[in-house]
Order: sequence, then structure tokens, then C-alpha cells
Amino acid sequence: MFDPAPTPHIFAMPPGVDFAAALVAGVEARLGDAPPEAWARVEIYVNTARMRRRVRAMFDQGPARLLPRIRLVTELADDPVAAGLPPAIAPLRRRLELTQLIGKLLEQEPDLAPRAALFDLADSLAKLMDEMQGEGVGPEVLEKLDVTDQSGHWDRALRFLRIIAPYFAGSDTPPDREARQRQVIAARAAEWAVRPPDHPVIVAGSTGSRGATALFMQAVAALPQGALVLPGFDFDLPQAVWDAMVPKDPWELPPEDHPQYRFRHLMDVIGFAPKDVKQWGDTPPAHPERNALISLSLRPAPVTDAWRRDGPSLGDLMAATEGMTLVEAPSPRAEAEVIALRLRQAAEDGQTAALISPDRMLTRQVTAALDRWGITPDDSAGMPLLLSAPGRFLRHVAGLYGQKLTGEALLVLLKHPLCHSAHPERGDHLRYTRELELHLRRYGPPFPTVESLTAWAGRDETRQAWVGWFAPLVTGLADWGERPLSDCMADLLARAEALSAGPGADGAGELWDKAAGREAARLCANLTEAAEAAGAVGPRDFAAILSGVLAEGTVRDRDAGHPGILIWGTLEARVHGVDLTILGGMNDGTWPEAPPPDPWLNRSMRVQAGLLLPERRIGLSAHDYQQAVAGKEVWITRAKRSADAETVPSRWINRLTNLLGGLPGQNGPEALKAMQDRGDHWLAMAAALSSPTTRSDPAPRPSPCPPVTARPDTLSVTQIKILIRDPFALYGRKILRLKKLDPLQPSADAQLRGTVFHSILERFIAEGHGPTDRDALMQITREELDAGCPWPTVHAMWLAKMARSADLFLEGEAARQQLATPNPDLLEISGEIVMAPSGVTLVGKADRIDVTEGGDALIYDYKTGQIPSKPVQRNFDKQLLIEAAMVERGAFDKLGARPVANASFIGVNADMKVIDAPMDEETPDQTWEFLENLLMRWQDPARGYTARFALMTRTDPSDYDHLSRFGEWDTSDEAVPEVLT
Repeated sequence: MFDPAPTPHIFAMPPGVDFAAALVAGVEARLGDAPPEAWARVEIYVNTARMRRRVRAMFDQGPARLLPRIRLVTELADDPVAAGLPPAIAPLRRRLELTQLIGKLLEQEPDLAPRAALFDLADSLAKLMDEMQGEGVGPEVLEKLDVTDQSGHWDRALRFLRIIAPYFAGSDTPPDREARQRQVIAARAAEWAVRPPDHPVIVAGSTGSRGATALFMQAVAALPQGALVLPGFDFDLPQAVWDAMVPKDPWELPPEDHPQYRFRHLMDVIGFAPKDVKQWGDTPPAHPERNALISLSLRPAPVTDAWRRDGPSLGDLMAATEGMTLVEAPSPRAEAEVIALRLRQAAEDGQTAALISPDRMLTRQVTAALDRWGITPDDSAGMPLLLSAPGRFLRHVAGLYGQKLTGEALLVLLKHPLCHSAHPERGDHLRYTRELELHLRRYGPPFPTVESLTAWAGRDETRQAWVGWFAPLVTGLADWGERPLSDCMADLLARAEALSAGPGADGAGELWDKAAGREAARLCANLTEAAEAAGAVGPRDFAAILSGVLAEGTVRDRDAGHPGILIWGTLEARVHGVDLTILGGMNDGTWPEAPPPDPWLNRSMRVQAGLLLPERRIGLSAHDYQQAVAGKEVWITRAKRSADAETVPSRWINRLTNLLGGLPGQNGPEALKAMQDRGDHWLAMAAALSSPTTRSDPAPRPSPCPPVTARPDTLSVTQIKILIRDPFALYGRKILRLKKLDPLQPSADAQLRGTVFHSILERFIAEGHGPTDRDALMQITREELDAGCPWPTVHAMWLAKMARSADLFLEGEAARQQLATPNPDLLEISGEIVMAPSGVTLVGKADRIDVTEGGDALIYDYKTGQIPSKPVQRNFDKQLLIEAAMVERGAFDKLGARPVANASFIGVNADMKVIDAPMDEETPDQTWEFLENLLMRWQDPARGYTARFALMTRTDPSDYDHLSRFGEWDTSDEAVPEVLT
């Protein structure tokens, strides 16, 4: 197939060539009329499964023949007989072994890392070990690194790195895949050096960026019938630039961020020059002029002075940029919408189009935008299993272990679409779930138990059966301790399948159905099989391990997507040829992606150790860009702003635009403007498509006027403040009967704190304790917090707060008890009175009323929040003033009518501040007169309940802001009364 030559058989294809199609065409041209067995003896190695499928599809187009053997380079690790090596250990088993070892290290030295990072540390260590084995770097190299400037960090990191030392060559443990692959390649190279194969061996589509792959390519290049076919080789790059990629001094770092550097490295490893690289076939690139332009724009930084020298040789740049569009959208959403619009046009015109981007958020937004026209793109990345229904369901179940069951966790499971899925009708299940949610929101408890759930079910036999199905599956797991991982998995799967099936059903419901279920079942089976390597794990470690394993899964339905609308990752740019290529998310930090943080080795250490630098990733990404931008028609898109800041264009886009702008003699600025104009045209169409055809006027500030008969005939003392400040809130609560839904997960908020501290002080006074009984006060505090505050952290904080405030409270209590002895019957006392002439019944509850020896009343109200000042009490918050007026008119039956000497707010906080009601400025009679007039005015049918009438500040929230459509109007707008009938 290949003629003898003094140099290796190195071939390449320029950017812009359909690599798979051209590869097959080149094989056909070289084999010609060879007999069928000659075709079957050809061995082709490619680097991705997608490339293999694509090449095989090209051969399948005919004519009928025996096919070459098409293999993956990575499959060399699975060679069953190579070099007499034992089979490679499963990557998951190795990670679980590392998890166990790291766990023991953290038990001895817990300050090294948080326990929650256990599986992440194991995964990161395993990846470092794979890289070291692939690059041929042993652990002894790390021990010899010069760490003068980072000895503290390195000492901690080295304790972890020593864990992986026993797994390298010479150990008795089975090799990892990377180690076995390198050993297989070395053995095969040694064998080929003595007995080279007599059939063609071709490595196609690889850049040799990994050490083991480069070693294999070196071995193939040395064969008489071996050949390399390089993807996206820049034939326009001058020899001087190739030479400039070789560092002249030992301390100088190579330009690994250049797209062609990996080929320069291969030249040094294998021993060939750029002139030795031949064209694989006669398939021309889509745009040779564009290839030359992109090649010049990507020159390494030290030689960018060549722009001025070589720029004029590019000719008219209008031709080079023909078919190129630059879209600079104002936002990520606008970018997704314009991409979706162009893909929709491609689908209508019968074009094949591919969106290439490493930004998964952008690709999801584009997919969502395409749904407007019923187009589902063929997304090669699929959906992460963690985000699928089975992935979420399994993680929810795993989150129950070692935790008290919360109402939120319970309802998340019961509402999940996989729960109770074996039954064709889920109506009763969903109805009971909604009823249980309302009960838990309103009455709790915050941590449901079998007993509380059974009590909720009551005597309803159907409800009892429903609760009896799920309650044992989700409760009783708070005390789950360390257990073997295999036991944890068995218990998890049993509970998950029972929850998925439903009451009285066999099997697992729909848990393992469809592509996502099958992928989840496969990964769970793998984890169960390798579980013994992890030993015993705690509940948190178990949840972390399960999430880490599920994170490796991807769900993809190849038959669901549109065959001509594709979404690819950057690596796939070399696989296919399409009519339209869209390079999306072309911002720095996205393309190229920012290098991930390395917890083990910094850049200097990697250089010393001979490991891969972050610039290698950038170089590979640049190579993907150089190939993708060479397509037939190309769009380059970016968003000028992200969600929170302005963005920076990708360095390659900056280089291209700067180069074009600096070549006026070649119509560079005009070519750039034409690219931008084409993008602006599509942006305008996308904006018009997203703009509403009709606009609704903003809602006015509401002031509904319901009939008098519909207005409330009973108000509480505290609701008078709402009537004054925000009448619309009272309208929503009392007339529309709309109440804010209680939170699903009760929290230690201000309302709960007020309830708990009121109970503490009420018990202290009711039990007859005096100002010197500090121990009794603290004991009551502990008991009330135990009963009403189940959150340990908040429990401790509130107990400490009371301990700091106790002395001030008792000091004030001593002064209060000198004025009057508390009466337990006058604590939390309720009263009511009918207001004339409005007929409204006023109700109220006083926290505490003391009676002096002279028969005067002293009113006290405990406040855990901010205490209203006297001006606020006089104009808005008249609670104490109204209670005083009610007492003097006999509204409280247990107390009778009597004069009020004083009324005070007692702050239950660090300061224990006491503020008296302004009874010296406004007497109870004046308050009563004001109240009668106020309530009578609300009997006017034309008086409206205005929204946010007099709130304290403009930013004060109201539970009814959404109902009043606040935001479409503001407090400077006039209220618009609306008479309701």
C-alpha cells in the first residue's frame, strides 16, 4: 500500500476537509483493484468511537467489499494476550480503593481535607495517576521535585500522592488501563522492531497529545507499511514558524497553546520535517484562502510581526471571509436565539448544520429555543445522568441516609415522576401527596415520623394503606452508621425500587426503563460489583460516591434528534463535514476553557515532572477551532455580556479581527464589517421574533372597593396596623381569603423565635418565679427550645442569646414586680368588643396584664424583633394604645373595666430595651375616637384598599405584592379605585 521511503510515511489533511470521507477515499485510491483479502488486512486505528462509526459509515456506502479492521487506540489496553499482562483493573474499582485509603488518611489527619471531598479526592488522584502512567512518569519523580517555594503545600499534597505509589510498575496489583496500554504499546513496538507486520497499519485522526498515543504513533511510523494521517495539518505554516516552536534555551517554555504544536512535538519524537508531510488525498479544503488567513492569525506570539510582512500575500480578504459571519449578541439568551433561528433556517433549506461549543449551558438554551419549531437537535453529549429522572431519584433516596427525614425530602420523593410509577393511574397518589403537603406546611412537624404520618392518615383505610407503603421506606435512617458499601447499595436499590413501584406492586416500576434507566442500572451494577473495594462507608461518603459514579453517566437517544441539526463538542469538529458550522460561546474562559484547578501540582512542578501543562488543553482547543472555522459556511458567535459582567472575546477572535483590521490594503476592515453586518442582520431578525407583537399596558396601582357587606366585620388589634399601612394586604387576607403558603421546610425564622421566647417568658411568670430565679429561667429556656427548636445550631445560638439577656430581663422584672404582682390568669388574655357605629368586632390578645394595688392595669407585650418607636406607635402601630382603650372599656372579661396606668413593649433581645406607649400624648379616649372614625370610614363603598399605602420603607415586602402586580407600578403612582360588585 505504501512504497518504500527513507522517511516515515506521514500524511495529513488540511483544515476544512471531511476527514472521515477523505480517509476512506485515500484508502480506496491506494488499494485500487487489490484483491478482497488485501482490504481485510488493512488495520486502521482512530482515536474516538465517533470517528470509528463515521469511517465505517463511509465504507458502508459501497461498493460491497471486505472492510479494513477499524480499531480504537484506547482499545490497546484491553488486548487480552498482549505481553502476558494481567487484565486492567476497572477504573471504578481503583477509585473505590483510593477512597478507602484516603478515608483512613483523613481519620489520622482530619485537617488535611474535609471528609465531604473524599470521592472527589479519589477521582482527582486517579486522574493524576492515569496521566503519570500515560506519560511514563513514576512516583519517584515527584519525590525529587524542587519545592523550595511551596514546601508547606507540597508536604500536605505529598501525603496523598504517596497513596498512589504502590500502584505503579513493579507492584503486585493489577495495572490501570493507562499503565497497561503503555505496557502493551511498548511490547508491541519491541515485537514490531524484530518482526514488523506485512500489512498496512494506519493511525488516523490523532495529534499524539497523550504520551502513550505518541509512543504508539512512533512505533507505527517506523513500520515499512505503517502510516500516520494527521488531522487539520497547517500546510500554510512556513518553516520558520515550525522552527520557532522549538525552545532555544532550557528554561524557555514551548508554545503549547499553538494549534500545530502537537505536530511539532511529533516531528521531534518520530523524526520527520514539515516538508516530509504529504497530502493524503486530492480532496481540497473548503476555503484555501480562509485557511491561510486563519493560519496567519494564529501564529505564535513571538512571530506575530509576520502579520505585517505576510499579510499582503493573503490577497483580497473579501474572498477569504466569504461564508463567514460574526455574531456579537448582547446576552447569552440573544446568542442562543439567533443560533436557533439560523439552525431552523438550515433545517428548512435541507442543510446539515452543527453547533460546536464547549458551553453546555449555551447548547441547552439553543435546544430549548429550537423547541419553538418542534426541532430536537442530535446532541452528541446527551444529558448528564445526574440530571435525568433516574439519576435524581437515586440521589434523593441516597440523601435519606444519616439524616432526619424532613418534609421537603419526603415530598421531593413522593412528587417525583418515578415514584408510584408501576400503577397506570397516579391520581390518588398525587392527591394524597398534595393533601399531605398542605398539612405539613401548616401543622408540621418539621421532621415527619411513622407515627405522625399515621396520625395524619387517620381512619381513612386508603390513606392508611398509602402511608403504610412509603413511611417504612423513608423513615428510620437517621442512625444509619458505617456499613459495607455493598450493603448500602443493596438497601438503596431495594428502597428505590419499592418507592418506584408503588404499594402492592412487584418490580421497580419505571425506574430502570428507557435509556436513562438502563444507564443508571448499568452504573449501579458496576458500583455494586466493585463495592467491596471501598470497605465500610458512612452515609455522607455513600451519597458522595453514588453521585460521583452517576456523574460519569450520559444519556443519549440517537434516534430522537433531527438528523441534519447537530450539537457537537469541540473534539468532534474533525469527524464530520457539514454545510453550516456554528462556533458558539467564543469568549475567553469558554473557548478556550479556563484550565481546571490542580490540587496536587502547580505549573512549575508539572514542568519539572514532565507532565502535561494547562497550555496543552488550550493548544488542543485551538486546533479544534482551526479545523472547525475552515468549514463551508461558518458562524462565529459570542455574547458581549454574561449574567453578571462584560465578557472578553476569545483570543482567537481577537487575533482574527485585529489582523483583518490591520490590513486595509487587502480590504480587511471591509471584510470584517461584512462579517459583522451579516451577524447583525440575523440578530435583528431574532430580536424581532422574540419581541411581543402586542404590548399590554402596565397594571395601575390597585385600590379595590368591595361591597360593604363583603368587608371584614372582625379585625384583630395587630391588623389595624396593616389596615393603616397596607390595606390591600388586608383585602387579600380577609376578603379574598388568600393566605401565604407556609414554607415546606420550617426554619428558625423571626416568627418562630417570637413564639418560642413568648412561651419561655409566659411559663416563667405563670409558674410564679421571681426576679432572682435565673436558674429557673434558663431551665425553662432549655425545655422550650427542646420542644420548639429542633435545629441544633440555632438551639445553641438562642440558648446563648437568652443566657446573655437573662440578667437584664430579671433586672427589669424586679422593677415590674415592685409595681404589681403578676397574675397567671392575666397572661395571654383575650378580649373583644364591638365598635360603634361601624359594627366591627375588635379582638385582641395581651401577652401580660398586671394589676397594681390601686386597681390600675399595666400592659406588657414581648417583642423579639424591632420595637416600634413612640412616633410610629402614635401614627401607625397602635397595638398597645388600642389594648389600653379596650381595657378601659371592659373588653377583657377576666380583667373588667379599669384604668390603664401604662403600657410597654419589652424587647427580648441583647439590649432588653423597654419602650412605653405614648399614652401621655394620646389618651385611650383619643385612640378610641380615632379607631371609631377609622373603621367607620372603611364602611364607605367608594373607599378602596390601596396597595402599599404607607409602608415603613419602599423596600418593605408584602405577601400580596405579586397579587397587586407591584413592579408594574410604584408608590409614586396614584391609586386607581375599582368598585367591585
